[in-house]
Amino acid sequence: MAFYIPDILESFLGDAKKHNDVSGQMAFDCPVCSEEKGMPHGDGKGNLEVNYEEGVYRCWSCSETHGTHGSLGKLIFKHGSKKNQRDYQAIKPDYDYIRVAKEGEVVPVTIVKLPESFIRLTDCNKHRQYYREAMKYLKDRGITDWMIDYYDIGFASSGKYHSRIIIPSYSLAGNVDYYIARSFNKKVYPKYLNPEAEKTEVIFNGYKINLDCTIYLVEGAFDHIVIPNSIPLLGKYISPELFLFLQNAKANIVILLDADAVADAKKNYRMLNVGDLRGRVKISIPPEGEDPSSIFKKWGYKGIKKFINNSIRLKEGSI
Repeated sequence: MAFYIPDILESFLGDAKKHNDVSGQMAFDCPVCSEEKGMPHGDGKGNLEVNYEEGVYRCWSCSETHGTHGSLGKLIFKHGSKKNQRDYQAIKPDYDYIRVAKEGEVVPVTIVKLPESFIRLTDCNKHRQYYREAMKYLKDRGITDWMIDYYDIGFASSGKYHSRIIIPSYSLAGNVDYYIARSFNKKVYPKYLNPEAEKTEVIFNGYKINLDCTIYLVEGAFDHIVIPNSIPLLGKYISPELFLFLQNAKANIVILLDADAVADAKKNYRMLNVGDLRGRVKISIPPEGEDPSSIFKKWGYKGIKKFINNSIRLKEGSI
């Protein structure tokens, strides 16, 4: 059904500059390059190339600076309409062997799939091995049944990921693009076992983010679960991919890193508090030794609300 995809692309990118219907290769004006040049109807360069047979795209002009490359779903969900997105979801092929061009070479991309042993806790038989241990671990952290269902949390009772809580991330296209696998058994090492994928290219659960409401930036997936409309950095720094995504934010952005990462939080503040986001970035420092997840565990939603309400803008020169 890939022959329908060119129609979707041309509906929001305009007429193709080139189209090889044998290889599935098309060329368009890049919307990012055109916007930078103040030419909303295209800059005439045709630098954006799409291969809908392989499910990839790349702008040969601004790819490295603006991250305009990757899966075809990413292109459609960043620049297409809601109708374009729905149409693509309905007809897209199963791109199991996506390949992208990088520095003149063809390099295979890691396809992320949930472990075969993954079991959703909401679908699980309560007598299954490790179910009780998995639920106890989550409940001890204050995680509710609603959160377990909403974030599609599961676990594994066998194989490489046995005795681990698994928190999936779904992309803007609705595909699994990453997951966090955290052991709930103290004897199982390492504590975290995550996929061999580039996490800096992931906006964890990006499909859940409401750009019209305050967005919270947190460190880890368990912080993400207890803070509504949050994005975990999966570390302490904002990736180029996330930075570009946040340029679409219509409300405030609040940085909520752990107590031991104040300096990193301030660096992220300085990075974001520019351009259209200036004056809409805030920061909140948790009590010593705490993070959003531990605050929720100890004080529940009241503690989280107090933590969030303490967010401030930093004075110029203080960062």
